[in-house]
Amino acid sequence: KPWPRVSIVTPSYNQAPFLEETIRSVLLQNYPNLEYIIIDGGSADGSMEIIKKYAPWLAYWVSEPDRGQSHAINKGFKRATGEIIGWLNSDDVYLPGALMRVAEEFSESAASNMIYGDCQLLAGDETGLIQGQPFNLENYFGKWYICQPASFLRRSVLNSAGYLDESLHYVMDQDWWLRIIRDSTPLYIPFLFAGFRSWPGSKTYAP
Repeated sequence: KPWPRVSIVTPSYNQAPFLEETIRSVLLQNYPNLEYIIIDGGSADGSMEIIKKYAPWLAYWVSEPDRGQSHAINKGFKRATGEIIGWLNSDDVYLPGALMRVAEEFSESAASNMIYGDCQLLAGDETGLIQGQPFNLENYFGKWYICQPASFLRRSVLNSAGYLDESLHYVMDQDWWLRIIRDSTPLYIPFLFAGFRSWPGSKTYAP
């Protein structure tokens, strides 16, 4: 049967040093039914030249001021038409075979609204593993073992759980997942889906 459409949203703002690697990691998945959307917040660091270089392979892109990362992601989600949705920040990457595996797992697991897996930690010249585990609500709090770039969901979740809370700047993903698991238990897949970049300027580690 035809591959389901997968929509990937990349929010970006002044991430030129990493943006091209992020874009290529999505496009070089060679997934046959990809909708790739980039929402740029009005970068002035050369990001626009990178985005325009890959514009022929993008479903949509825009560069304009926004109200922050959550707002940018929601703008992309509202444009997305795929059955499966993910977001990839502009300093992270997908690893080979990620989107094919996601589509296969969703097709085989009709009851699952959210799938997540493992991440490779990218920290300078060092790498490590951010390993997930089968979801259990009792042991989830305090461990937070869902790695955001390695998580994907069905579009129907946007109707049931809603969009990201745009008032949240750091924990919007955790807040969103807690709303999602009210209706469905996430499915853990022991597969290396993405690379999560740790560097001094990243929002996760910046003071």
